[in-house]
Amino acid sequence: VALLASIGSPGAGPGVVPDPSGPPAIASCVEQFSLESLARRDFAFDGTVVSINGENVTFRVDEAFRGLAAGDVTLTATGMTGTAISSAGGPNLVVSGRYLVAGSDRFVWACGFTQDYDASVAATWRQALGD
Repeated sequence: VALLASIGSPGAGPGVVPDPSGPPAIASCVEQFSLESLARRDFAFDGTVVSINGENVTFRVDEAFRGLAAGDVTLTATGMTGTAISSAGGPNLVVSGRYLVAGSDRFVWACGFTQDYDASVAATWRQALGD
């Protein structure tokens, strides 16, 4: 997960996504990616982006490794949809892009927990998260 800090906007509270025309914001990783930390996430899957609406991303779940079933799911991907935030390690998600995605609650985590699809990494996730 990335920690969001809004700079230069006294009215913005913690975790508020800044207006793209407003001041810049930065983010840094709260937890670094490892297979052990991946195992603590609520969900992990191989998915393709179907649509993006602001920070909300709808994925088609191609293979669920943990916590989700196949089908479509809409999750919040703060800083990974081309807004005015540096997401500290998350890819810039695009429609039709295929990704390995992990997170908690309804939030996609950055910092290596979400990355461009790679078959060998997917195999590692599958093995690490298998029952």
